[in-house]
Amino acid sequence: MFRRVTYAVLERKLNRAYEDRLAALGPTPKGVFWRNRSTQIARFDALLNVITKVTPVANPIIGDVGCGYGAMLDFIHNTSRYQNFQYIGIDINRAMINSCKQKFPNQKHMFLIGKCPPSPVDFCVFSGTFNLCHTNNTSLWLDYMFAKLRPCWQRSRYGLVLNLLCGHKAEVKNRIFYAERQTFITDASRVFGPTHARSTPHVTGDVTFFIAKPE
Repeated sequence: MFRRVTYAVLERKLNRAYEDRLAALGPTPKGVFWRNRSTQIARFDALLNVITKVTPVANPIIGDVGCGYGAMLDFIHNTSRYQNFQYIGIDINRAMINSCKQKFPNQKHMFLIGKCPPSPVDFCVFSGTFNLCHTNNTSLWLDYMFAKLRPCWQRSRYGLVLNLLCGHKAEVKNRIFYAERQTFITDASRVFGPTHARSTPHVTGDVTFFIAKPE
Protein backbone atom coordinates (compact mmCIF):
# COMPACT_ATOMS: atom_id res chain seq x y z
CA MET A 1 0.00 0.00 0.00
CA PHE A 2 2.81 2.42 0.92
CA ARG A 3 4.54 1.82 -2.40
CA ARG A 4 1.33 2.42 -4.38
CA VAL A 5 0.79 5.74 -2.60
CA THR A 6 4.41 6.73 -3.21
CA TYR A 7 4.16 5.84 -6.89
CA ALA A 8 0.96 7.89 -7.18
CA VAL A 9 2.75 10.91 -5.69
CA LEU A 10 5.61 10.49 -8.18
CA GLU A 11 3.15 10.32 -11.07
CA ARG A 12 1.31 13.44 -9.94
CA LYS A 13 4.61 15.34 -9.88
CA LEU A 14 5.53 14.02 -13.33
CA ASN A 15 2.12 14.90 -14.74
CA ARG A 16 2.35 18.45 -13.44
CA ALA A 17 5.91 18.89 -14.76
CA TYR A 18 4.94 17.69 -18.25
CA GLU A 19 1.73 19.73 -18.34
CA ASP A 20 3.61 22.88 -17.36
CA ARG A 21 6.38 22.20 -19.87
CA LEU A 22 3.95 21.51 -22.71
CA ALA A 23 2.01 24.68 -21.91
CA ALA A 24 5.22 26.72 -21.89
CA LEU A 25 7.04 25.28 -24.92
CA GLY A 26 4.37 23.50 -26.94
CA PRO A 27 4.59 20.12 -28.75
CA THR A 28 8.34 20.29 -29.40
CA PRO A 29 11.33 18.22 -28.23
CA LYS A 30 12.07 20.73 -25.48
CA GLY A 31 8.39 20.65 -24.57
CA VAL A 32 8.96 17.10 -23.28
CA PHE A 33 12.42 17.76 -21.78
CA TRP A 34 14.44 16.50 -24.78
CA ARG A 35 17.72 18.31 -25.37
CA ASN A 36 17.02 18.80 -29.08
CA ARG A 37 15.40 17.16 -32.10
CA SER A 38 18.56 15.39 -33.28
CA THR A 39 18.96 13.40 -30.05
CA GLN A 40 15.24 12.66 -30.01
CA ILE A 41 15.42 11.25 -33.55
CA ALA A 42 18.60 9.29 -32.80
CA ARG A 43 16.84 7.57 -29.90
CA PHE A 44 13.75 6.78 -31.96
CA ASP A 45 15.96 5.28 -34.66
CA ALA A 46 17.94 3.17 -32.19
CA LEU A 47 14.80 1.78 -30.53
CA LEU A 48 12.97 0.95 -33.75
CA ASN A 49 16.09 -0.47 -35.37
CA VAL A 50 16.26 -3.07 -32.60
CA ILE A 51 12.76 -4.18 -33.49
CA THR A 52 13.63 -4.54 -37.19
CA LYS A 53 16.44 -6.91 -36.19
CA VAL A 54 14.51 -9.12 -33.78
CA THR A 55 10.89 -9.09 -34.90
CA PRO A 56 9.51 -12.36 -36.26
CA VAL A 57 6.58 -10.57 -37.93
CA ALA A 58 6.44 -8.43 -41.07
CA ASN A 59 4.30 -5.62 -39.65
CA PRO A 60 5.11 -5.35 -35.94
CA ILE A 61 2.63 -3.63 -33.64
CA ILE A 62 4.36 -1.32 -31.19
CA GLY A 63 3.01 0.37 -28.09
CA ASP A 64 4.80 3.70 -27.58
CA VAL A 65 4.48 4.03 -23.80
CA GLY A 66 5.01 7.61 -22.68
CA CYS A 67 4.34 8.82 -26.20
CA GLY A 68 4.29 12.52 -25.30
CA TYR A 69 3.04 14.63 -28.20
CA GLY A 70 3.38 11.79 -30.74
CA ALA A 71 6.80 12.57 -32.21
CA MET A 72 7.62 8.89 -32.74
CA LEU A 73 4.62 8.46 -35.04
CA ASP A 74 5.85 11.43 -37.07
CA PHE A 75 9.25 9.76 -37.32
CA ILE A 76 7.67 6.48 -38.45
CA HIS A 77 5.63 8.28 -41.12
CA ASN A 78 8.77 9.99 -42.44
CA THR A 79 11.18 7.02 -42.34
CA SER A 80 10.66 4.43 -45.05
CA ARG A 81 12.21 1.48 -43.24
CA TYR A 82 9.70 1.83 -40.38
CA GLN A 83 6.53 2.55 -42.33
CA ASN A 84 5.43 -1.08 -41.99
CA PHE A 85 5.14 -0.61 -38.21
CA GLN A 86 1.68 -0.46 -36.66
CA TYR A 87 1.49 2.09 -33.88
CA ILE A 88 -0.37 2.76 -30.63
CA GLY A 89 0.58 5.74 -28.42
CA ILE A 90 -0.07 5.60 -24.67
CA ASP A 91 0.58 8.26 -22.03
CA ILE A 92 -0.62 8.92 -18.50
CA ASN A 93 -0.80 12.64 -19.25
CA ARG A 94 -4.14 13.81 -20.63
CA ALA A 95 -2.66 17.05 -22.00
CA MET A 96 -0.13 15.06 -24.03
CA ILE A 97 -2.80 12.76 -25.47
CA ASN A 98 -4.97 15.76 -26.35
CA SER A 99 -1.97 17.27 -28.13
CA CYS A 100 -1.50 14.03 -30.11
CA LYS A 101 -5.13 14.01 -31.18
CA GLN A 102 -4.85 17.60 -32.37
CA LYS A 103 -1.66 16.82 -34.27
CA PHE A 104 -3.06 13.65 -35.88
CA PRO A 105 -6.80 14.37 -36.33
CA ASN A 106 -7.26 11.43 -38.69
CA GLN A 107 -5.50 9.00 -36.34
CA LYS A 108 -7.02 9.94 -32.99
CA HIS A 109 -7.84 6.31 -32.30
CA MET A 110 -4.11 5.55 -32.11
CA PHE A 111 -3.65 7.55 -28.89
CA LEU A 112 -4.90 6.52 -25.45
CA ILE A 113 -4.58 7.68 -21.86
CA GLY A 114 -3.11 4.84 -19.83
CA LYS A 115 -0.05 3.04 -18.51
CA CYS A 116 0.13 0.12 -20.92
CA PRO A 117 -1.49 -0.97 -24.21
CA PRO A 118 -5.15 -1.97 -23.82
CA SER A 119 -4.54 -5.17 -25.82
CA PRO A 120 -1.47 -7.23 -26.77
CA VAL A 121 1.20 -5.66 -28.98
CA ASP A 122 4.38 -7.16 -30.38
CA PHE A 123 6.72 -4.75 -28.58
CA CYS A 124 6.35 -1.99 -26.01
CA VAL A 125 8.75 0.89 -26.59
CA PHE A 126 9.83 3.50 -24.04
CA SER A 127 11.68 6.50 -25.45
CA GLY A 128 12.99 8.61 -22.59
CA THR A 129 9.97 7.58 -20.52
CA PHE A 130 11.99 7.05 -17.34
CA ASN A 131 14.51 9.88 -17.64
CA LEU A 132 12.71 12.66 -15.77
CA CYS A 133 12.70 11.72 -12.10
CA HIS A 134 11.11 13.55 -9.15
CA THR A 135 12.97 11.73 -6.39
CA ASN A 136 16.62 11.38 -5.40
CA ASN A 137 16.00 7.86 -4.16
CA THR A 138 17.37 5.68 -6.98
CA SER A 139 16.11 2.45 -5.41
CA LEU A 140 12.60 3.88 -5.30
CA TRP A 141 12.82 5.02 -8.91
CA LEU A 142 14.07 1.64 -10.09
CA ASP A 143 11.26 -0.09 -8.20
CA TYR A 144 8.78 2.32 -9.79
CA MET A 145 10.23 1.69 -13.23
CA PHE A 146 9.98 -2.08 -12.89
CA ALA A 147 6.44 -1.78 -11.54
CA LYS A 148 5.47 0.19 -14.66
CA LEU A 149 7.25 -2.25 -16.98
CA ARG A 150 5.42 -5.31 -15.59
CA PRO A 151 1.97 -4.75 -17.13
CA CYS A 152 3.62 -3.78 -20.43
CA TRP A 153 5.65 -6.99 -20.29
CA GLN A 154 2.44 -8.95 -19.93
CA ARG A 155 0.96 -7.20 -22.99
CA SER A 156 4.07 -7.62 -25.19
CA ARG A 157 4.43 -10.73 -27.33
CA TYR A 158 8.17 -10.42 -27.99
CA GLY A 159 9.64 -7.96 -25.52
CA LEU A 160 10.35 -4.44 -24.32
CA VAL A 161 12.68 -1.87 -25.89
CA LEU A 162 13.75 1.17 -23.88
CA ASN A 163 16.53 3.66 -23.49
CA LEU A 164 18.16 5.02 -20.35
CA LEU A 165 20.95 7.43 -19.67
CA CYS A 166 23.73 5.49 -17.95
CA GLY A 167 26.67 6.40 -15.75
CA HIS A 168 29.24 4.83 -13.42
CA LYS A 169 26.56 4.41 -10.77
CA ALA A 170 22.80 4.76 -10.45
CA GLU A 171 22.03 8.36 -9.48
CA VAL A 172 19.75 11.32 -10.07
CA LYS A 173 21.30 14.58 -11.29
CA ASN A 174 19.20 17.66 -11.99
CA ARG A 175 16.05 15.49 -11.86
CA ILE A 176 17.39 13.14 -14.54
CA PHE A 177 17.86 9.46 -13.71
CA TYR A 178 21.08 7.69 -14.67
CA ALA A 179 21.21 3.89 -14.49
CA GLU A 180 24.27 1.71 -14.07
CA ARG A 181 24.30 -0.32 -17.27
CA GLN A 182 25.36 -3.76 -16.02
CA THR A 183 23.22 -3.58 -12.89
CA PHE A 184 20.15 -2.79 -14.99
CA ILE A 185 20.92 -5.70 -17.33
CA THR A 186 21.25 -8.07 -14.37
CA ASP A 187 18.07 -6.87 -12.66
CA ALA A 188 15.96 -6.82 -15.83
CA SER A 189 17.17 -10.29 -16.80
CA ARG A 190 16.21 -11.59 -13.36
CA VAL A 191 12.77 -9.95 -13.25
CA PHE A 192 11.77 -10.31 -16.90
CA GLY A 193 13.95 -12.05 -19.47
CA PRO A 194 17.27 -11.95 -21.32
CA THR A 195 18.36 -8.31 -21.56
CA HIS A 196 20.68 -6.95 -24.24
CA ALA A 197 22.22 -3.48 -24.46
CA ARG A 198 24.07 -1.28 -26.89
CA SER A 199 25.15 2.33 -26.70
CA THR A 200 22.75 4.58 -28.60
CA PRO A 201 24.52 5.99 -31.69
CA HIS A 202 25.02 9.77 -31.63
CA VAL A 203 23.69 10.22 -28.06
CA THR A 204 26.43 10.37 -25.44
CA GLY A 205 25.68 8.29 -22.36
CA ASP A 206 22.43 6.84 -23.70
CA VAL A 207 21.94 3.07 -23.84
CA THR A 208 19.27 1.13 -25.75
CA PHE A 209 18.04 -2.03 -24.01
CA PHE A 210 16.04 -4.93 -25.42
CA ILE A 211 14.35 -7.24 -22.89
CA ALA A 212 13.37 -10.39 -24.77
CA LYS A 213 10.50 -12.71 -24.01
CA PRO A 214 11.95 -16.19 -23.42
CA GLU A 215 11.30 -18.48 -26.38
